[in-house]
Amino acid sequence: MDTINHIGIIVDGNGRWAKKQGKVRSEGHLEGSKMLERIIFHTARTTDIEVLSLYVFSTENFKRDKKEVDYLMNLFTKWFEKSRKKYKDENIKIVFSGRKEPLSDKIYSKMKKLEEDTKNSTGL
Repeated sequence: MDTINHIGIIVDGNGRWAKKQGKVRSEGHLEGSKMLERIIFHTARTTDIEVLSLYVFSTENFKRDKKEVDYLMNLFTKWFEKSRKKYKDENIKIVFSGRKEPLSDKIYSKMKKLEEDTKNSTGL
């Protein structure tokens, strides 16, 4: 049997999940981010998978309500900042791909810092 070296996940449905639970969409995004982090660490610690690609935000998402987009951008900013040490300690290398032009300088600088801090990691 062939070894799986790369898994891709499209993150979708967090807002719908929250609404079904009687919660606001932002609660779904927060819970989704927590689950995503568990998936990342589980993959890094318990599998031989080399690459985990995550599709978490598309340019279409910018068409959502401004309050929701602002919440997501703030969630990303906090996540990138708090994750730097964890990912470095776990030997997880972070590489962002895709278009960065619509993102704010604040988010982009956090992304670059996270990439820089984990550039020498050799694990997931």
